Amino acid sequence: MRILAVTHQYRPAIGGAEQYITTLCEELVTRGHQVIVLTSRSRDYLTWKAELARTEELAGVHVQRFTGLVRGKRTWKMLAHGYRGYLRTRSRLYEPLIYLGNGPVCPGLFWSVLRQAPRCDLVHISNLHYAHSATAYVAAKARRLPVVLTPHIHVEQPATYDVGYMRAMLRGSDHVLTDTAAEREFLIEAGLDHQRITVGGAGIRLEQFPLRDKQTCRQELGLAADATVLLFLGRKTEYKGLDIALEAFVALQAQAPKLVLLAVGPETDYSRALWDRYAGLPGVINHGVVSDETRVSMLNACDCLVLPSTGEAFGIVFLEAWAVGKPVIAVRTRSVSSVIGDGWDGYLISPGSASQLAERLLRWVQNPALAEEMGRRGRAKVLNRYSVPRITDVIEGAYLRVLRRSSRHRKGSGLPSAQAQGAPQASSAHQSRGRE
Repeated sequence: MRILAVTHQYRPAIGGAEQYITTLCEELVTRGHQVIVLTSRSRDYLTWKAELARTEELAGVHVQRFTGLVRGKRTWKMLAHGYRGYLRTRSRLYEPLIYLGNGPVCPGLFWSVLRQAPRCDLVHISNLHYAHSATAYVAAKARRLPVVLTPHIHVEQPATYDVGYMRAMLRGSDHVLTDTAAEREFLIEAGLDHQRITVGGAGIRLEQFPLRDKQTCRQELGLAADATVLLFLGRKTEYKGLDIALEAFVALQAQAPKLVLLAVGPETDYSRALWDRYAGLPGVINHGVVSDETRVSMLNACDCLVLPSTGEAFGIVFLEAWAVGKPVIAVRTRSVSSVIGDGWDGYLISPGSASQLAERLLRWVQNPALAEEMGRRGRAKVLNRYSVPRITDVIEGAYLRVLRRSSRHRKGSGLPSAQAQGAPQASSAHQSRGRE
């Protein structure tokens, strides 16, 4: 197959959606498919500033990046005005403001899809609510190129799906790949055809998250051997819940004086203001972006992962923690609840509840063996269900079903297929691996 993948950002940009499309594309290349990625030149969705190379070959994936409109204070105000007006009136007149405010707006990406569509079998668009998705969707439809969409819907955040043009894309795509079973059920309830929705999920490469000795990692990181280490790992935006983690940490200090909170991830204006409020708080160690090697050391050094985020479509970081045998705590959202087994491999808490977070953490502080057992269960889950090859099997199978339907449509309409024009097909060995 020749696949055109379109995403708002691609590695080295950091984020769950970026990791999803990167690992998928690289695995597809190892299976003999040709993959071209069209994306922005940004590594920061807050600004869409052009920082990365225009073209690059990464692990066999050809990456083409396009300059987008920079997102500044006025753009953010336009986005807020568009959402307020749309939610109040449901008038489509506000949708252009949402499209422009979301970004990345990359005109060159539109023309690239138009040019390359005749030589491709399908386009896979990742992340619905950013503007690149609508740009690619319109161009692909103009060329009658089959569209596979991974929306990464945050069910509790209507801004990620509940806008007219976004709903039209969900209805009009040839196939939708959801991150979780809960997301699939939500879309079926919203009226989408269940036969055109597959739980694609996210996966990790287990060899990138080796089990390492906890004490050795702590020594490397300067952490006390007898501390109970909580790890917050993610971009420090408001919805990720760093403030809830800090509040719970403060509440526990009297009962657990050897508690340490290791906060790791890109800083934002929100987090910088938060650090001003908690300046000098003992037991808190703050890091920005760290290397992959340091990230793995931190995961092995901690006792548990704490991410009280209200906006996760899946949460790949949970898989990373489980891969090294660590239990997790997250917010009870619809999607995350279908990933984490509450009381089995982690705990789920109510949104914004620092008291629940502190109570669950205290259980592990008082019973470390329980935390270790839950971490082992999480590791078993990753081994069985969330490896990159297994997830790619599912997605590859969805691609093939789309192409079979598209082939029948093209034969009926007299249009030539991309494969008939010389695009390579998947090997029979990999075709047989595709499944729901």
